[in-house]
Amino acid sequence: MKINKIREMSSPDLEKELGELKSELFKLRFSLATNGLDNPMKIKEVKKDIAKIKTVLTERELKGEPVVEEKPKTAAKKATSKAKKEETTEEPKKETKKTATKKETKKVTE
Repeated sequence: MKINKIREMSSPDLEKELGELKSELFKLRFSLATNGLDNPMKIKEVKKDIAKIKTVLTERELKGEPVVEEKPKTAAKKATSKAKKEETTEEPKKETKKTATKKETKKVTE
């Protein structure tokens, strides 16, 4: 992917492309580990494309342009995990009985 083409894209489009490239990189790495690749240089190309997109997004952020990030998804995950923690802390803990070990049973029988 050419840098000029990347610079022409909007920030949301770049975020979407970044996600697609990351998933492609995962698939390439997985297929390399399992059965090999026809073109292992494809991994290098995808990594470079990811770096180019991240560079452009960082440049835009430093210039003060608004950059759309995927933070709402993580906030939703945090909210649900916090709710689950509250549910589990409200329930009383169940006491478990300790079973005798072999050594303890031998002492009792002696």
